[in-house]
Amino acid sequence: MFDKTRGKQVSQQFDEMLAVITAAEAVFRVEFAQPIAYFAGWRAAEARIHGIAPERGFTPLLASFGVSLVERGIMDAICRAAGVSFARAVRENLFAIDGGAAHPDLQDHAPADWLPAAPQQRVFVRHTIGLADPLTTAEIPPEDRLHDGMPQALEEYLADSGVRYFKVKVSNQLDRDLERLRTIAALAENRWGADYRATLDGNEQYKSAEEFDRLIDAIESDAKLGTFWSNVLVIEQPLERKIALDADHTAGIRELGKRKPVIIDESDGTHDAYAAALELGYRGVSSKNCKGAVRSLLNSGLTWRRNDHGRRSDFVMTGEDLCSVGIIPVQSDLCLAATLGLGHVERNGHHYHPGLSYLPPTQQRAALAAHPDFYEERAGAIRPRLRDGCFQIASLQCVGYGFAIEPAFDSMQSPDEWDYASLGIDT
Repeated sequence: MFDKTRGKQVSQQFDEMLAVITAAEAVFRVEFAQPIAYFAGWRAAEARIHGIAPERGFTPLLASFGVSLVERGIMDAICRAAGVSFARAVRENLFAIDGGAAHPDLQDHAPADWLPAAPQQRVFVRHTIGLADPLTTAEIPPEDRLHDGMPQALEEYLADSGVRYFKVKVSNQLDRDLERLRTIAALAENRWGADYRATLDGNEQYKSAEEFDRLIDAIESDAKLGTFWSNVLVIEQPLERKIALDADHTAGIRELGKRKPVIIDESDGTHDAYAAALELGYRGVSSKNCKGAVRSLLNSGLTWRRNDHGRRSDFVMTGEDLCSVGIIPVQSDLCLAATLGLGHVERNGHHYHPGLSYLPPTQQRAALAAHPDFYEERAGAIRPRLRDGCFQIASLQCVGYGFAIEPAFDSMQSPDEWDYASLGIDT
């Protein structure tokens, strides 16, 4: 969720998501009522939404989500009107992105300067290992077995799908975290030896960098975690967002960053958050479609500049997921990751959702026909095809923002028609 306020009901969060989308749509209609270059209109709309967010009770991240849904729709329309893919539209700057207007560091630069010459054709899946996810088959009680023909424990994913990149969530419960990390390391090394990679997601569980240091010190001193620590690429958002960009609480981030890059994720709620984070000692940021494609493109430019125009790799951008599902959410997010040149992306929709089974059969079949490299029919559902730890995504370079077929709007409900109770969630 975009708001982790204690005690806030899930139903209220859904109401707020719908409200911020509606607000963003209204603002974009005003800003684009007359012809205007996309980037200029986007900047004005984004500023207005973030301006009204506090009075409406929207967190910065939630406000960005509202903006992102509308901006993605407009960017897709621009691509389709021009008959080009998203990656080509970005490189030819059909969106009129002016880096210097957003960040002085990007003055006189456009996306084509900092992006790779061509989008990725495949991407390694960085498999989410959640705090409640089973690691071994033996951990799953018989009554909790899903029997759906798909892997359930990490051990099974290693054998079935060949995943070798992992996103490991930690909980600020030192003994429990260390025990899980040892099991994960043993499973990965039994399969791959030293040839695997991982990121550690602090998930805003820590109140100070020093508190997180206790976990890192314990990992570094544990002989069973030596290879694992060597293979950790990034530490993601250990501090809760209310202090993560506060200079009074982040003195330890610069020191921690000397051991491994520390990046922001949930704190990337406004267009200037990453630049502020860099000054505090963070060494990277995540890309998510739900935070906005334009922001990811600009943040990619800031990373490139900090890396001396791409000559170094001290600063990083990662691809992260918010449980995106097909067709449009997961495909457009992967299309953005491909455009940015990311080699691995956290993905978890394939793990937590039964493929495209929630869509009408005709839509499922159309997705499979249009994107046969990315989808397959397996275990009674059409779902993303994960092989050798990778998604093949060349077909996402179609006209538009990563998806070749339009959704079946006649099978959907409007926000006014939709009822939260239909989800069957109690909270």
